[in-house]
Amino acid sequence: MQRILHINTAGGRGAAGGIPEVLSIMTTDAGCVSALAGGRRNGSQARWIPIGSRADMAVHWMATRMADRHGLHSRAATRSFLRQVEDFHPTVVHLHNLHGYYLHIPTLFDWLRSSGLPVVWTLHDCWTMTGHCAFFPPEGCRHWESGCRDCPNTSCYPACHGVARAAANYRLKESLFTSLPRVVLVPVSHWLDSVVEHSFLRELPRRVIYNGIDLTTFAPHPGLRAPASSPLLLGVASRWDSRKGFHHFAELRRLLPARWRIRLIGLDEGKMRKLPRGIEGLPRIADATTLSRHFAEATVFANPSRAEGNNITKMEALACGTPVVTFNTGGAPEGIDPQVGDVIPHGRIDLMARSIEAWGKTQPAEACRNVAAGLFDRHKMFHQYMNLYNELS
Repeated sequence: MQRILHINTAGGRGAAGGIPEVLSIMTTDAGCVSALAGGRRNGSQARWIPIGSRADMAVHWMATRMADRHGLHSRAATRSFLRQVEDFHPTVVHLHNLHGYYLHIPTLFDWLRSSGLPVVWTLHDCWTMTGHCAFFPPEGCRHWESGCRDCPNTSCYPACHGVARAAANYRLKESLFTSLPRVVLVPVSHWLDSVVEHSFLRELPRRVIYNGIDLTTFAPHPGLRAPASSPLLLGVASRWDSRKGFHHFAELRRLLPARWRIRLIGLDEGKMRKLPRGIEGLPRIADATTLSRHFAEATVFANPSRAEGNNITKMEALACGTPVVTFNTGGAPEGIDPQVGDVIPHGRIDLMARSIEAWGKTQPAEACRNVAAGLFDRHKMFHQYMNLYNELS
């Protein structure tokens, strides 16, 4: 019987939190023993192994901000966690996001190497391959191909406002991350796979597996679709910030005709206060059924993000029969063809507004659903991972 340990920053929220959660629950339902370990439970329903405490993460956060030592604190918390892991007796360790102020990476990799256990490592972003940042700026960055010397992105997450050490971090990551005897990398998009191909991880075995969603919950509701006389533009994020393109919706409000309604989901109170007239703001919606109704009501889903691994909200929109207009950033364009949406050059908000207006006159629900079912079904994702676990063990 497989005993699978998932390690991730958090459980239960967003793509990077939700996918480990789903996999842990689905493998348990399939008869395996599975657990999810992380620094923040976030309502996780999986069997949970905590790593560290809020106080420990606060110290780790401060060390990152002041000295760019992300992943180099929480040593005692990591040792305590690994004692629990040895009691769990995993047959496979599945790594997800190791950044997030909760792990001492050298201690973890020393243990992984000495254990000899097979490792699956899902790459949700670029942090694994850089000396600092999790996402590159949209104009691109090539420093990570040559050691991250003179890093221009230290203010990006995980932000450092003190002494930067991106080049030293890069060398340490290269040494640690290429040291495991049995590991398969899983980029969540072909774009991310192309980044790996140019990184120090290029020689490691890997395969692309798309994130998957629940196609039963996220499905069209024809009776909910907004009328043509009052079309609805939707934006959804687990955390709205400049990377997700929050400011672009004010520009879209200015460019789109008045009949268009705009709704943003996932806002905190501060962001809601900043919304211009004509944009409806809602807090994060945890209930998937309720969220799916918003996707199904929308005429168009907009993704003006400046960086993406492969955003799950795009998948949920397509599954609900809603066309997607996205910037050409990271893995966001994957799955978007002319039958279901448009891919716009980054920053061309005028072209995005024009595309949204055009898609408001169409009804491509069946084509959108077919793309989601073909590429982003979580059952397909689950079987691909199960096959990988069995191959490795």
